[in-house]
Amino acid sequence: MGDVGAGHLAKTSVRAPSLATLAILESALSSLRIGNAAPAIDIGRRHASHQAQGRANKAKQGPGKRLGAKKTGGEYVVPGNILFKQRGTHWFPGDNCMMGRDHTIHAAQPGYVRYYRDPDRHPKRKYIGIVFEKEQQLPAPMNAVRRRKLGMLAYQIPATSVEEDVVNSTTTYTPSNAEKRSPRSPPSTTTIRAPTSEPRGTVAVQDALSGTATERKATLRPGYQYRQANWEIGRAAERSKAAMAVRTFTPGDRFAAWRKSAMRIAKNAERRQIGRGGKKGAKAKAKN
Repeated sequence: MGDVGAGHLAKTSVRAPSLATLAILESALSSLRIGNAAPAIDIGRRHASHQAQGRANKAKQGPGKRLGAKKTGGEYVVPGNILFKQRGTHWFPGDNCMMGRDHTIHAAQPGYVRYYRDPDRHPKRKYIGIVFEKEQQLPAPMNAVRRRKLGMLAYQIPATSVEEDVVNSTTTYTPSNAEKRSPRSPPSTTTIRAPTSEPRGTVAVQDALSGTATERKATLRPGYQYRQANWEIGRAAERSKAAMAVRTFTPGDRFAAWRKSAMRIAKNAERRQIGRGGKKGAKAKAKN
């Protein structure tokens, strides 16, 4: 069995291909590669699904902030109206205007809006102001009369002498016939005098030291009151007994300063001794 098997295998052994066969196979394979090219293998790459920086999911352009002028020149406004909204100080508040913390300019008084420049205040700044009259312009001339608020104007009282005031204020009262017939009729003539600031009457002032009352002249004060002056009332405390008992301070008195320091040290030592004795006495009582 062994010999038969070995001979069979020898007879059926595969022969090596020849060179011609190898050349034919190689040409066939090359034609297959050119005609049917195998597809390239695509390796997948994962790209970012969310933008790493910038504003990918935000609004591209937000709503406008409504900046700019809200009132035109010459327009009538009331206090609190917004005149100009801005980022930064492109315009500055002028007369009767104010600026908020976000640089918004508001009207502080009722009037008419004016946009102007004032080289005297600043050579480059632009201002927004309010005037009380429609014909008024800004900036106002130098040393010009300042316009009053609430529609008021400056008025100068005509100068008159004191004698004319006294003569004009002195009038004569003449009673009527019915008042003459009445039992309580006033006198026939009564003179009304103008109030003056001259001393009139006396005021009794009690001295704190002696206790005696002295009379002093009182003058007319605001509110039509005849009383002492404020400085006299304030200086009254200096004449009191408590004020006289205080020793006067002498600058540079080293002996007085040393004496006060020694008295303070002695009092502190005495206070400490009293405190220590109290503690010892309490401990002794507790033991007993």
